[in-house]
Amino acid sequence: MNKNFIFTAIAFLLCFFACAEKSFAHPLDFTVLRLGGQAEDGENVPHVLIIGGIQGDEPGGFSAAALLGTHYEFKNGFVTIIPNLNFLSIINRNRGSFGDMNRKFAKISKDDPDYHAVRRVQELIRSPEVDLILNLHDGGGFYHPTYVNEWQNPKRWGNSVIIDQEVCENARFGNLEEIGRNVVAKVNENLLADGHSYHLKNTETAKGDKEMEKSLTWFAIGQGKPAFGIEATKNINVPGRVYYHLHAVEAFLAEAGISFVRDFELSAEGIRKVLNTDMYLGFMGNRLVLPLDDIRRPQLGVFPMQKEYEVRGNSPIMTAVADKNRMQVHYGNNRLTNFKVEWLELDTSLEGMHVELDGKKYFASFGDVLYVEKHVKVLPQKGCRLNAIGAVVGNGPRGDESNITIYRKDFQERFSLDTFGRQYRLEVYKGNAYAGTFVLCFSENLPEHPVFSPLK
Repeated sequence: MNKNFIFTAIAFLLCFFACAEKSFAHPLDFTVLRLGGQAEDGENVPHVLIIGGIQGDEPGGFSAAALLGTHYEFKNGFVTIIPNLNFLSIINRNRGSFGDMNRKFAKISKDDPDYHAVRRVQELIRSPEVDLILNLHDGGGFYHPTYVNEWQNPKRWGNSVIIDQEVCENARFGNLEEIGRNVVAKVNENLLADGHSYHLKNTETAKGDKEMEKSLTWFAIGQGKPAFGIEATKNINVPGRVYYHLHAVEAFLAEAGISFVRDFELSAEGIRKVLNTDMYLGFMGNRLVLPLDDIRRPQLGVFPMQKEYEVRGNSPIMTAVADKNRMQVHYGNNRLTNFKVEWLELDTSLEGMHVELDGKKYFASFGDVLYVEKHVKVLPQKGCRLNAIGAVVGNGPRGDESNITIYRKDFQERFSLDTFGRQYRLEVYKGNAYAGTFVLCFSENLPEHPVFSPLK
């Protein structure tokens, strides 16, 4: 996974106007990523706004937007991405926890829980820098301008590019129908199967479509901003939907004159791989980092946690939410696991400790993954104690297990983070406070450097 991520600021102005390091802080607010090259003074470079997750039960759209924000590099122009607009509905796997957010852009009450999110997006759409807006959705069946069968007909939405009208007057990229048809033609050069053809769908909203009058794209048109809906079909799996979304978005970027590179193969298998590997979630300034690739256990035991914790991951659709004394870990629509929380004070006086990995000495920062083939030893630090979770060594659960050589056979597999019995926690405490965790990974194929900092 691309390690040069942009830091997600939650405050709108900071997110929109400042570029920084790429990693993601997650309350259940949405993320704004502003990517791309810097404009020269007076240069009118294109700026595309891409939105995913306005409806939380459409994982193709928000997963595609997440990959655009983490695995693409835009060479010229700007691309602003909101991958998780309706984050609560994403983790709840519903269309909208407080009703359909995409029907709140004409009118919304201040008492509506979605009010501030809708107003923030409206301000972003109005921004003079934004030239073109793409709203990513998943729709049922396959839109076809004439009736073919139950799944291919004019009432379906899947595999289509949506416009509200033919032209957005006096706007850059305002020739909506022409651009839409160009994109449809490009996507149709890369179909996964017969019957998946894309078509352009004009809702002709101004002629009295009361539902579309409430939508994000129609609001954008009213602000003089060209806007398109991109629909992938719900009749295929998520990697297939993301495949079509990315082909469509790339075609729109070509229409806007924005070049890019991505770090994965644009195929269904390439997407499946990039969606499910190198996933990490960090807590408390990354003093605890969980590798999520191989986590299949529904519960992970008890973890120390600071009361006022923060969560960061290397995907903007990844988060964790506290539910009383249990932490629920989410990745898009999927709840990956959960763990019980022991609320403790956090000691930040140490950045890490010295360790021996297969007999060689290294300094490891808290949050690092330590790779070994045979054994590990955490060297002693005055005032600190080590708890190797699940290892039967040392002098009991509250003793200090530093300065002890620990082998894989010493761990009880039921305490592993993964289902293969390879990953274990090494927790460090200073006095009664928690200091940080290393993840120990036993492997026969060691990386070039055995100390890996996944979120740094």
